[in-house]
Amino acid sequence: MSTVFEAFFPSERANSSYDINYEGLYEQGYRGIIYDIDNTLVEHGADADGRSVELFKKLMNMGFSVCLLSNNKRERVKRFYDGLAGNDVNMSRIYYIYDAKKPSRRNYRLAMKLMHTKKATTCFIGDQLFTDVYGANRTGIKSLLVKPINKKEEIQIVLKRKLERQVLKFYRRERWMRLRQSNIVLIGFMGSGKTSVGTELARHMGFGYIDTDELIEEQEEMSIKEIFAEKGEQYFRNLETKTLKVLLRTSKKNVICTGGGTPLREENYKLIKNLGYVIYLKASPETIIERLKDDNTRPLLQRPDREKAVKELLDQRKRVYQRLSYMTVDTDGKSIEKIIDEIEKDI
Repeated sequence: MSTVFEAFFPSERANSSYDINYEGLYEQGYRGIIYDIDNTLVEHGADADGRSVELFKKLMNMGFSVCLLSNNKRERVKRFYDGLAGNDVNMSRIYYIYDAKKPSRRNYRLAMKLMHTKKATTCFIGDQLFTDVYGANRTGIKSLLVKPINKKEEIQIVLKRKLERQVLKFYRRERWMRLRQSNIVLIGFMGSGKTSVGTELARHMGFGYIDTDELIEEQEEMSIKEIFAEKGEQYFRNLETKTLKVLLRTSKKNVICTGGGTPLREENYKLIKNLGYVIYLKASPETIIERLKDDNTRPLLQRPDREKAVKELLDQRKRVYQRLSYMTVDTDGKSIEKIIDEIEKDI
């Protein structure tokens, strides 16, 4: 029955336009982003705010082109556009189309023409299935569905939301079935909760659980700390790569937890990307320091200025984690049950 609704299924989902992994999109070759405005970037009818201004500055610095595509009238769309311009956003690659008549394909195509992009290098971000996502799918471009910013909407939109929820049930069911034939890979800094979350997530899903550090320790019959001390970090990093290659050939239906530094090597980054659905467990330096205060097994933290070491290493690694992951989950102050619930709802 889900095939009836496939035309409305988004390519991906995100909690917010501000949570999307734009670095990952750019790395995948996307160069143009088409946005809906109302309830996608700001509340319905609102002007550009500080958050949207910072986002557009970031996108321009990264090299994206952007087109605002709205079914609303010119005055509303231009007001948002002018709000960006009035806050020192580089507008040289930002365009807008009003009265777009989504889900008609015509103005999705015009947006690509304005941005000088093609279907394969363009993605659409919006909050409605039957206009935003459906139009993008009909045009043949990647569609990302975000949750509406404001739940108080006009009555006709409220009625559409009820239908959307039914379609999304089928979407989640189909996506879940596909995911269950692959792996889930958890990445993140040491102390971010990968082991605790990973073991519980595996139990919830009926998956196996694999920790790459544990596999290496079993193989070498030495602890990670001993490997670093006796054979050096480079030797350990080579073992990580070897382990990932084996898992890529043999692993299926497992939750796989990787070491904090594993994704930094370019070869490992690519292996992890192909291994399964990648989730970044994010934690603040303060949370990590508190969790690791009594842990003396981490070779890279065996220095008197542990707090400085955590902040420096995390700053070096977080961009790699963000680019590699399909989903980011903040673990600060949350129970394991809460984290699992977030993953299962948004996966």
